[in-house]
Amino acid sequence: MTRASRLIWLSCGLLLAANARSGESSPHQLLDRMNEAVRQLDYEGRFVVQVGDRMDAIYIVHRVDGGAEKERVVSLTGKPREVIRSDEAVACLTSGRARTLNVGRGANGRSFSPLSGVTGEQLDRYYRMQLLPPGRVAGRDAYQLLIEPRDDLRFGYRLFLDQASYLPLRSVMFDEAQKTASQMMFVELRVDQQITPIERDISAMQVARATPSDDIPEERLKPPAWEFADLPPGFQLNVHRRRMLGENAGELEHFIFSDGLATVSVYVQPTGDDGVGLPPSSRLGAAGAVSRVLADHEVIVVGEVPARTLNWFAQQIRAASN
Repeated sequence: MTRASRLIWLSCGLLLAANARSGESSPHQLLDRMNEAVRQLDYEGRFVVQVGDRMDAIYIVHRVDGGAEKERVVSLTGKPREVIRSDEAVACLTSGRARTLNVGRGANGRSFSPLSGVTGEQLDRYYRMQLLPPGRVAGRDAYQLLIEPRDDLRFGYRLFLDQASYLPLRSVMFDEAQKTASQMMFVELRVDQQITPIERDISAMQVARATPSDDIPEERLKPPAWEFADLPPGFQLNVHRRRMLGENAGELEHFIFSDGLATVSVYVQPTGDDGVGLPPSSRLGAAGAVSRVLADHEVIVVGEVPARTLNWFAQQIRAASN
């Protein structure tokens, strides 16, 4: 090949690369499309979840019927477990000699799927986002998106989004040392084609539908008995619950905070009669936990965030002034 020919081929290659790059979606657009896909598409597949040295396999089917989401999640390893969720209720089943069924109202419509949606604008202030070279997961071409924290209060993520459907095919969480803390990866995925019906277990869905929609315990309507003097930047309260632990056993109060990507749960309950609670701190894979005793109550903070963030919540909680 002559020098002139090589220059022509090089020019053509640069032009094609420039056109391909200009046609790429921005990180914000990819996240917004992912946010729509996880809620609006029918999909079915199998994925693995790795946390520390433990690995689990899970089957999921998700359908949208008349704008309402329905979901079935089945554990393929360990003890048989199954969750069926509709817009009306959640049914949890375990198999074995004695098949049990627990039914409850959905927690603000929250999904049990690992395919959670987030919006780019929501994360901009506390995370940096950039596109990396594309990859391939479960036999599907994928965009690769890096999400790095701007501070030391949260972990970072690498997302692989299906170029055809924008569903997340793989999600990797890494800690402050850039080590993998946990990851999820599909090994098989079908989208909008011959998806298995959710109502395979009709009895479970019928019992779930039978749950009264207005049967809300009175204590859940009470204002919080605990409050936080200050919250880590970016975290906002998403869910608050209160429930009785039993006769003369006091109440359990549960808070869920999120920055749009990371989630932290705070539990407050009376200390036991023996005064023995959880160790001050512990960590299992990506999830950490810290605890402290405050005014005869045990405060437990759990989340996939650095220890500094967990301690922030634990130290800033106090009895409500109202």
